[in-house]
Amino acid sequence: MKLFLASEAKHPDSIEKLRKFIGGFDEKSIAYIPTAANGEEGYGAWKTGSATWNLVNTLGANVTPVVLEEYKNSSVLEQLRGKDVIWFAGGSCSYLMYWVRRCEVDKHIRELLDSGSVYVGSSAGSMVTAPTLDIAEWYIGEPEIGGSIIPGMGLVDFEIFPHYEESQLSEIKKNWKGKKLYLLKNGEVITVVDGKIEVLGEERVLG
Repeated sequence: MKLFLASEAKHPDSIEKLRKFIGGFDEKSIAYIPTAANGEEGYGAWKTGSATWNLVNTLGANVTPVVLEEYKNSSVLEQLRGKDVIWFAGGSCSYLMYWVRRCEVDKHIRELLDSGSVYVGSSAGSMVTAPTLDIAEWYIGEPEIGGSIIPGMGLVDFEIFPHYEESQLSEIKKNWKGKKLYLLKNGEVITVVDGKIEVLGEERVLG
């Protein structure tokens, strides 16, 4: 199982790291899931205003948008099977996780990844791989009230605070009550390959 968990996947440094991680983009098949953006920016805004969506379409890959809200059940899994990359874009992580659960992606994601697909997460897309969404409840500047009610996918045993800035450290320490939290600046990434964790950037861990 391979995971590429970015603070901001569209960052030039992250894109270059992803290029190396998957062995280039040419002719790769990507299922791009913009659902988190629908929860933050308004439904469908990603089609015209998303820098990430525009960027993904310049990489030389075969990109298919997969909007979970348009399926509402596990039928979406047929759009994800066999893809080289399953890319979960950023936005509202609690909104994203609601639709991941409603479409039963959480029940089948390990099967998809074990069959060879690479999980790419950006911001919220990275946060939902954790056991909980507790961080969403108090995320600095963009709290998602009630976000902690929904559990994450539990693909990893740690949590991620994306878009980290050093000025936030004292407030994060006040709020963080969990076991292990990685603080990622934009351009930094955590990769997980068959359980082996590597930080591509500076390693900052609480807990």
